[in-house]
Amino acid sequence: MEEKSNVKKLTQKDYQKKYDKKTKSITIKYTPADMSDYDRMMKYLKSSGKSRSSFIKELINDFFEKKEEDIIAKYYQEYYVSDEHIQKLKQILGENRYKMFVDIQADEILSDLAIAFEDYGIAFEEWIDQLEEDVRCGDININISDDEFKRVIENRLSATMGRIFYS
Repeated sequence: MEEKSNVKKLTQKDYQKKYDKKTKSITIKYTPADMSDYDRMMKYLKSSGKSRSSFIKELINDFFEKKEEDIIAKYYQEYYVSDEHIQKLKQILGENRYKMFVDIQADEILSDLAIAFEDYGIAFEEWIDQLEEDVRCGDININISDDEFKRVIENRLSATMGRIFYS
């Protein structure tokens, strides 16, 4: 006599549903106007042997890596590092080590900027409190012409805020 089991056997469809809950997907729809792009992609996938999924993942990762490199390159340009020196650094370190260096340096730059802005914010709050006190006590008159007001504010800002940039 056969015993009936209370254990439910999972079908292939059940396993697929369970797996699908753990994964995420992105779909791309091509309209009739986009078919030439679709055909070009499919031709490339066939010749390269890549799957659609791996190709899309590669594109996304390349996009974000390029985006990060562009942001970091902008930091370098803003800090007046010439392209010649950047290329020299790439040549010395090689591409992979250069990317590692750039990640480390970007963190350092962002940290330095955060500290500078924090210091600036603290000093600016102090400046606002002092301005309020000076206006209330009559030590400064803000009921003056726009040109004179601009000159007074610039002088007060440079005297107070300049200490951040030189500390």
